[in-house]
Amino acid sequence: MKGAKGKESKQEDFVPLRKSLKRKSTGREDNFMWSYYDENEKVSRLSDEVVDEIRWKNGIHIEGEDCPKPIESFHDLNLPPELSTYLAKKNFQVPTPIQMQSLSCVMSGRDIIGLAETGSGKTLAYSLPLCMLLRTKAPSNPGDTPVALILTPTRELMQQVFMNVSEMLDVIRCPGNPGTFPGQGSVNPFPPKIYTHTLPPPSHNNFGQQGPFHFHSIPGPSNQSVIYDTQQFTARYKAVAVCGGVPVSTQTIALREGADVVVATPGRLLDLCKRGALCLDKITYLVMDEADRMLGMGMEEQLRKIVGLATGTSRARQTLLWSATLPESLERLARSAVLNPITIQVGPGGLIAPSVQQNVVFLYHYQKPQKLLETLRTTPYPPVIVFTSSIQNVDYVTELLKQEQFHASGLHSEKPQDYRFKLVKAFRDGKVDILVATDVASRGLDFPEVTHVINYDLPDTIECYIHRCGRTGRIGHHGIATSFLTLDCKIAEELKEMLEVMEQPIPKELKMPKQFGKKIIRTEMGDRVIN
Repeated sequence: MKGAKGKESKQEDFVPLRKSLKRKSTGREDNFMWSYYDENEKVSRLSDEVVDEIRWKNGIHIEGEDCPKPIESFHDLNLPPELSTYLAKKNFQVPTPIQMQSLSCVMSGRDIIGLAETGSGKTLAYSLPLCMLLRTKAPSNPGDTPVALILTPTRELMQQVFMNVSEMLDVIRCPGNPGTFPGQGSVNPFPPKIYTHTLPPPSHNNFGQQGPFHFHSIPGPSNQSVIYDTQQFTARYKAVAVCGGVPVSTQTIALREGADVVVATPGRLLDLCKRGALCLDKITYLVMDEADRMLGMGMEEQLRKIVGLATGTSRARQTLLWSATLPESLERLARSAVLNPITIQVGPGGLIAPSVQQNVVFLYHYQKPQKLLETLRTTPYPPVIVFTSSIQNVDYVTELLKQEQFHASGLHSEKPQDYRFKLVKAFRDGKVDILVATDVASRGLDFPEVTHVINYDLPDTIECYIHRCGRTGRIGHHGIATSFLTLDCKIAEELKEMLEVMEQPIPKELKMPKQFGKKIIRTEMGDRVIN
């Protein structure tokens, strides 16, 4: 106990890595990002009373000084045409509540702590401002280190975020007129020079291939040279994916060819930094996605090391912490990572989206397989995710479903990484009907078409239950979460409270939660509690 207390005290006394605010002669703090957001006339005219009403209607709660006003339309952001077209093609018609407030805050250069239910659109809330920020600089050249870093807890979420960000980077360019530098808004007084320059083909994962391209070279800020191609577009901005389970050499080559954005899991990122293959001294945009999940996985020390490596950079750093819950460990991390942040919370903290219908069914362990088959046969259409508590149960349930002619596949940490990536893509593309998974699939992964989540085994924490159920009912769509409640359930008390708060049906057995959470003996006649 003494040792544990000592460790806890050490964490609580942790000294923030970022320096205290320093005031420049201009009146600005030197470690704050400049704004890259122009509030349009419609938003600027909103009175304080109207702003309060918008936030109240959308369940937006804020803490922090000088919070920018929320937007009600993507048009309020004055986006360049290519990004507006991208949003339209992706059917992003109206910003979600977390996007309404966070987009203006992030693009104003503020550090934020964003708290919102899973499936609320947090990825777009940090990737869209990232694109606007990148447009103020020329794309990276070979040897350049990244200016943006996005951290995720799992390889699957890393891959998903990487694909989303890469898709957006394919769209954006520096302004097409070779005589105008992004953010400068003035025509270049010097005639552009055309010359041949050898660069790798525009790709988010360059593997050392070379090829000739023709470019315009014009002066940028401080007379620095900026390269534009002759087709009215610049070389593409590049993202590099970094995670374990993939050869280090492949990622090292990709980083050597230059990267604007790195999307990574913490462990492999630190490994590459230790090897000297990656430097974080130019990071100006740091995102920690699903921060509570990373902390719950024991990554607090790793995150602090990364914050330390990205501190004291050549330019001010903007930091965004995104989470569905607010554990104490996240508050500790925030003290070292963010400066004068705006905390944005949408809806009641730590609850499941109201669009998800929760069905909790009490039964004995021997009844689970049959109940699972019955539940699946009454589900109108796939895709469905079935969560289990162990790798062994993933394999067992997957084999059971295959024997019953269901198109199911299993996902857990012992599967090869290449297989895991391919399976997630196949499930998203509708080539797999049922995904049986451990909690490796419970955080952040976006499967918009999933209408039903089944908790074959309930997890050990209510936070994990929330995130599992968040795989359905994404961004306002209707979803169902069916959970098999057994006597060894460790979250009975919290589960009962949540169902009560959200006015969901409560099984009669759960009305006495103290009978749950004990050791049991499983028999074919039922489960027996061990006294």
